Amino acid sequence: MWVYILIGIIVLIAIAVAIVFYIRNTKLEDLNNKYHRLEDIKALPFQDELFKVKDLNLHGEAKELYSVWQKGWQSSYNESVDESKTLLEDAKLDLTKFKFSDSNEKVKQADNTMDSVEAKYEQLSGEINELLQANEKAMIARADAEKIHREAKRDVLASSYQFGEAEGPLEELIDSFEPEINEYDLMKNAGNYVSANKHIEEVHSDLVTLKENMDDIPVLIREVQKDLPAQFQEIRFGCRDLKADGYDLDHVRVENKLSTLKGKLNLVEPLISRLDLDEARKILDDINNNVDDILELIELEVKAKIKVDEDQPLVTDELFNARNSNYTLRTEIHYLKDQYYINDTDIHSIQKFEHEIESLVDIYDEIVTEMSKTNARYSEVENRITHIKEQIIEINDEQEQIQGHLIDLRDDAEEARENAYYIQDKKENIYRKLVGSNLPDIPERFVILKNDLDIDLRNIEQYFSKRPLNVQYIKDKVNQTMVELNKFEQESFELLRDAELTELMIQYGNRYRRDDHDFDAEAREAERMFQESRYKRSLEIIKSALEKVESGAAVKIENEYDEK
Repeated sequence: MWVYILIGIIVLIAIAVAIVFYIRNTKLEDLNNKYHRLEDIKALPFQDELFKVKDLNLHGEAKELYSVWQKGWQSSYNESVDESKTLLEDAKLDLTKFKFSDSNEKVKQADNTMDSVEAKYEQLSGEINELLQANEKAMIARADAEKIHREAKRDVLASSYQFGEAEGPLEELIDSFEPEINEYDLMKNAGNYVSANKHIEEVHSDLVTLKENMDDIPVLIREVQKDLPAQFQEIRFGCRDLKADGYDLDHVRVENKLSTLKGKLNLVEPLISRLDLDEARKILDDINNNVDDILELIELEVKAKIKVDEDQPLVTDELFNARNSNYTLRTEIHYLKDQYYINDTDIHSIQKFEHEIESLVDIYDEIVTEMSKTNARYSEVENRITHIKEQIIEINDEQEQIQGHLIDLRDDAEEARENAYYIQDKKENIYRKLVGSNLPDIPERFVILKNDLDIDLRNIEQYFSKRPLNVQYIKDKVNQTMVELNKFEQESFELLRDAELTELMIQYGNRYRRDDHDFDAEAREAERMFQESRYKRSLEIIKSALEKVESGAAVKIENEYDEK
């Protein structure tokens, strides 16, 4: 037995050894890959990147940058490569001793070191390329700056009349850019590329702004000398015409405002001649905003007059209609109040509306009179007329509602009377149908229901003779009686239905009475209930008995009855 155990132990040891050697071989293969990576790092073409700078003037800033890049790479390269190589060799030695943990740690350190040298390569290469791209961009900016400078100088010479008194300062400003452009060349020749690039970028930006300002100067001058004065004059003449047409524009204070704006406008041209264009634009924007405000106030008055012209006929018609409607209502109420009960609220409303209408008519006449005599501030007139329009339309709406209520009084009274006649006829027809049926007796409840209806109808008839007639009360009373009539009709229908169905089912069930004593007994009970006027209970008994002897017979009889 121990032999087998020994063999098993040997096999397990052999497997463990095989696994350990497999792991070591795998890690040795990974380690070889790290060596290959180290070789790739040694082959990084940094000198080729650095060689790109050789074409520059290696003086000043360029020389300093070249030295920094070269020293930075050599320092990082030498230290990192040597350290990585040592770490990899130590890791390999640890693997031969099966110290996997130590080997892994050293491989990780070597990876970090190689990562740092690769990052350094990317950083320095990026800085080199960034400088070269900046140089190319600066050269383009320099050429464009020289072009803009040349075109600006030519434009001033060719079109000096467009710039007015700004011509001289403009020429001096343009000339001041020439040494600035040449300064770029001097800085570049001295190897100060970073400073040169920044300098020419600023010069180019200033020249672009100069060109934009040169394009603006004729526009600004035209606005100062022609456009705004013409607009001032147009506003002044326009206001005179509007005043002649009856507009009151004193609140706009056109002359005072235009005088103030003209004084501000006189400040702008000297600013343009000194090339203080930002301040000139600021003042012109303020002037234009004030002009817009003046025009807005004038436009408000013009629109107000249009609105007044539109509303005047409407307000006139509404006032006329309100006055006529109020008179009609007062006359109609005077005539109707003896015949029908009219709510005191409606009477007081009509009286109140009479005074309000006359007050609005007086105000409206006053407005029309003032407009015909003097110039009008139509914005205020519009507000007053709008107020009158809103009030008079509201009054007319309420008077229409009262008018409708008065018309409804007659119609509702007539409708209530017709409904009372209908209830009387319907009640009698229902009762005649009950009396004319073959019922042994009419239940007392139906006699009571009929008597209640008779009493209600007599009360209604008596109330119709009262004056003034409260139409709402009589309507409610008739409607309530109508509900009682419907109840009387429904219960009468159900009574007759139960009675007739009971008779039909008893007749149908007679065929079973001789042979089925139980059925006969139940049929006799149903007949007894029928004679006692308990028709609903009688139907329930015979229906149940019939279903016992012939399933579905009672339902069939009931369905055939309802389909008639």
